Amino acid sequence: MNEEDRMGKEVAKLLNLGLADIDQNTLYRLQMVRRSVLENYQPNEQIFHVGRGISAHSGYGWFFARANKLVFSLVILLILMVSLHLKSNYDIDENAALDTMLLADDLPIDVYLSDEFDLWLDSPR
Repeated sequence: MNEEDRMGKEVAKLLNLGLADIDQNTLYRLQMVRRSVLENYQPNEQIFHVGRGISAHSGYGWFFARANKLVFSLVILLILMVSLHLKSNYDIDENAALDTMLLADDLPIDVYLSDEFDLWLDSPR
């Protein structure tokens, strides 16, 4: 039992000593106030004692409760930006690709048969 638990039990004993002197009307009002407070109570975080004076918290506030959605959104945005950057900066020019295939002798038969290819061959550079 740690110091906090011991202190809490001592305070509870002291409060219980004066319980016999409280009249019924005051006791009823205290119960009503306690009930209304407990109905509106919403704990933000829970503290778990995990041993030897070490505590673990279950909640970390607004940011950490929504951090997974924020990180997911940032990753999606980053992927989108990188893909747009790669697409805009590394587009293959069709003429350069055609020149490369022509030099490597990898052109398909359809290219040789098209009229545009003949015009391209005849065009001065």
